[in-house]
Amino acid sequence: MKQTFTILLLLNMLLISCKKEGVVSTPLASLNIVNAVTGGTDVKLRGVPSYTFLNNGFSFLSVLPGKQDLYIYPVTDSLRPYYHGNNQVVMDAGQSYSLFLGGTPDAVSSLLVHETYTKQDNNIRVRFLNLSPGGPAINVTLASSPAVNEFLNIGYKQISEFKAFTKSGTDPTYNFEVRNAVTNEIIATFTLYPYIVTGFNKVTLVLGGILGGSPEPGLTFVLHN
Repeated sequence: MKQTFTILLLLNMLLISCKKEGVVSTPLASLNIVNAVTGGTDVKLRGVPSYTFLNNGFSFLSVLPGKQDLYIYPVTDSLRPYYHGNNQVVMDAGQSYSLFLGGTPDAVSSLLVHETYTKQDNNIRVRFLNLSPGGPAINVTLASSPAVNEFLNIGYKQISEFKAFTKSGTDPTYNFEVRNAVTNEIIATFTLYPYIVTGFNKVTLVLGGILGGSPEPGLTFVLHN
């Protein structure tokens, strides 16, 4: 099968082009694929059959710039892809992108984000993405200050801006509480420790699962380079 794009596993492969005057590196784009499909399975990317993307997990790839024929499918059914870009997705050299897959296996939702990161410093930067199908909009508080909304009214398939949280102090641990924006009921919780994001300093917490159903709501953390 002819492939219209080339995927290289980050840290494992390097694409180079040779010219008479020497070796010249080819600028690449960075892609972070996040498999957060509720009740879904592990997936594969056409063109990289030896690599599996875990459900409720993420992986970084490097791709050639330009149009991308991304075809992501469940390991058990290559004919029913979770995502097919159909050469409509264009990625630029030197840029970073995140592709979030959510919803359910029968109704997969996708969100492609062109990342614009701030300069790394000593803070942890956190954002939230609501991929809980059929669920309400959410607010996010800290267990230490439940009356204060750190993130407000994030609807389905909506993503917040990054917010900085300090690493300083004797115990810079953050216990996040995801709440129903209407009833204020706690839907899910997540404890973020600084060591989780060491070397990255940016994390997206993705809400998946089904409120009042199975699997129950939970959070997947995604690191960004």
